Amino acid sequence: MTSSFRAYIDESGDEGFKFRQSLSEQASTDWFVLGGLVTRKAIDLETVRAVDRVREEFQMPRKKHIHWKDLKHPQKVRYAQVVSTLQARAIGICVHKPSLREPETFREEYRLYFLAVRYLMERISWLARDRHDPERYGGDGTVEVVFSNRSGMPYDKMKEYLHRLERQQESGADVRIEFEAFCLDKIQVQTPGRSMGLQLADAVAGAFFNALERDRFGNTEPRYLQTVLPIVYRDHGVCVGHGIKIVPREATEELRREAHLGWLSELK
Repeated sequence: MTSSFRAYIDESGDEGFKFRQSLSEQASTDWFVLGGLVTRKAIDLETVRAVDRVREEFQMPRKKHIHWKDLKHPQKVRYAQVVSTLQARAIGICVHKPSLREPETFREEYRLYFLAVRYLMERISWLARDRHDPERYGGDGTVEVVFSNRSGMPYDKMKEYLHRLERQQESGADVRIEFEAFCLDKIQVQTPGRSMGLQLADAVAGAFFNALERDRFGNTEPRYLQTVLPIVYRDHGVCVGHGIKIVPREATEELRREAHLGWLSELK
């Protein structure tokens, strides 16, 4: 039997810890975002064809790779509007690096990325567990996972990390991924230019990132994320901690008091 879901994963921001002393300075981003877009496999092709519609509206070549960061503000608004209509669910793991305790532990290569992967795989697995509908959509309840290719990224090590978490869970550790939702050895890696689903995941990650990361004038742009909110993953109507996961959790209340992040207080 085939899988029931497909999850596309991309990122925004960087993993560095050399933060800006002033807003105009070029340095590491405060936020690192890992974004996911989860579709039902039965309607996946119809869903990702939204990229074709956006290309047509933007008068782009038919196979042009739509990269979120290259779009102008009105295009981002429109792209977010299209994404908000998809029969899919969006998830953002949003790491506020300055709030991490013992940040030196995350200077080890890929450590921060792997942590974000863990949180994202948790939520994708919960979504698959709770929304599996074999009579209507078919499939075995599992998820095909497609990561956007990162230059130099050792994906075999990432799979080893996930297998290690699975073993730890079997030994009683507090690991909350529903591993039966995945075949870890079949995780795929593709370039966004060859995957319309990854281009949608790039838009999701970009919308989360622009809502959180201050530009050189100290401003954020939450409008894109607010537009996409209808498809952000919720559990019993709650998106915070589910479709929107702030890391570290202890920093959430303090961040909500920041003027440029006041919109976080409106979320449930």
